Amino acid sequence: MECPPMNHIPADDTSEFRNESDYNLKRRHPERTALYDEYAQRSETMRNNIAWSSFAYDTPDRCVLDWFPAEHSVGAPLMIFVHGGYWRGGDKRVFSFLAEGFRAEGVSMAMVGYELAPSVSIETIGIQVRRAIRHVMQKQRELGFDSSRVTLSGHSAGAHLVAMASAYPDELGVDGSALRVVGMSGVYDLTPVLESSLRQEIGLTPAEAASQSLPNGRLMKASEYLLLVGERETPAFIDQSRTFHRALVERGVPSELQIVPGCMHFDIFKPLADRNDPVHRRVLETVTRR
Repeated sequence: MECPPMNHIPADDTSEFRNESDYNLKRRHPERTALYDEYAQRSETMRNNIAWSSFAYDTPDRCVLDWFPAEHSVGAPLMIFVHGGYWRGGDKRVFSFLAEGFRAEGVSMAMVGYELAPSVSIETIGIQVRRAIRHVMQKQRELGFDSSRVTLSGHSAGAHLVAMASAYPDELGVDGSALRVVGMSGVYDLTPVLESSLRQEIGLTPAEAASQSLPNGRLMKASEYLLLVGERETPAFIDQSRTFHRALVERGVPSELQIVPGCMHFDIFKPLADRNDPVHRRVLETVTRR
């Protein structure tokens, strides 16, 4: 897969925020809009051509799960995906297309919706995501997936949310030995976000940034962490994954870091969705491992 060269960024006109250019990625990648329009169209086409369902896991309107069963769903491994958007945006329906290849390879997928900041705190969003995962686990008999193979996956803020969830397997109703995490382009340390305009957009306080950063004393309890980050990400985003990976390894937690060639924050989905790409094959290996 070939990606276009990184756009030149003019001098930052929000100089009071020293991390603005590293974390406010829409300015860096104006092509994001066209990419996400493409994803949304692919997702709508897929939903129109397969059997799928949705169900609420809580009372707020956005607290809904979309369910995409494997083509042969009985005993299928489960992958749960949580979208990004800096906790204050995004829509799970944009990413339905990710399920297409995995379904064909015998993996059932659930896509999680959640309320958005600043209407709710990041801590509250994390609680909602854990509640969503638990709801899926409680429907295991009905949905027919293999509860001994459960992968939590997420992109950007979604990677943070699933990594956070993996510290609380008892809340999820999953044994830690059954749990795997795939984090893509994650924001695991929230403190640098305080030095960007995103702080205002999501209502992030220093106290919440500290309490919601990872691992921050938490025991990360999944059996495996696979961290993916694009080669063309900002240095800060690459460092986010490297630092989290290092923290896991230092604690004796199995972790693998992959720098995805040629990709940036918003097109890293393409190799994941391509059944012939090594990234897809590596994620599939994690998801299906017994």
